[in-house]
Amino acid sequence: MKRDWLLLLDLDGTLWDHLDVSSLKPPFTRISRDAIVDSGGVEVRLYRYMVALALWARRSGAVISSFSWNIPFKALEALRAFGAAHIFHYHVIEPHPWKGRMLAKLLRVLRVERRLYLTPGRIVYFDDREIHLDDIRENVGEVNYIKSHVDCVGLEECIRLVQSLLRMDAAG
Repeated sequence: MKRDWLLLLDLDGTLWDHLDVSSLKPPFTRISRDAIVDSGGVEVRLYRYMVALALWARRSGAVISSFSWNIPFKALEALRAFGAAHIFHYHVIEPHPWKGRMLAKLLRVLRVERRLYLTPGRIVYFDDREIHLDDIRENVGEVNYIKSHVDCVGLEECIRLVQSLLRMDAAG
C-alpha cells in the first residue's frame, strides 16, 4: 500500500474552537496548554486531539497542511502561540474562500518540491463546514471530507475513520 497522502486541516472550528481568528487582535498570549487569548481578552481553545491526529498522520506517511480561509499573519501567529506551527509541513492560509484553487496550487507545489503526485482519493480534508466542497470538486476532484467534531470525535475514532477512508491497515 502506498503510504503517501495529504492531510488538510482547517483551523477555525477545526483545530481550535474560535470560528474566525481573523477577527481577533494579536498579539496572542498562551494562558494554558490548550488556550490562548488575544489582546482584547478573547479566548481560543485548541482541540488537542486534532494536533495528535496530525502527529499520527506524519508518522503514517502523510504530508500535513493547514488549510484555512484567514488572514495569514493572524492564523500563523495563533499557531505559534499554541506551539503548533511545527506540526505542519505546509501552511495554506489565504484571505478568500476558494479552497479548491488553494488545494490545486498546493498539489502543484507538492509535485515540484516532493515529486508527490496525489489523486483526490489520497487526500483527507477536515473542516467544520462543507461550503468549500463544490470548489474543491471543481478544481481537484472528490477528496475524502471529514466534518470536524461530527464524523469523528477524539483521536482513536478519527484515526480509524482516516484508516478506513484510505484503506490503511492499523500499522499504517
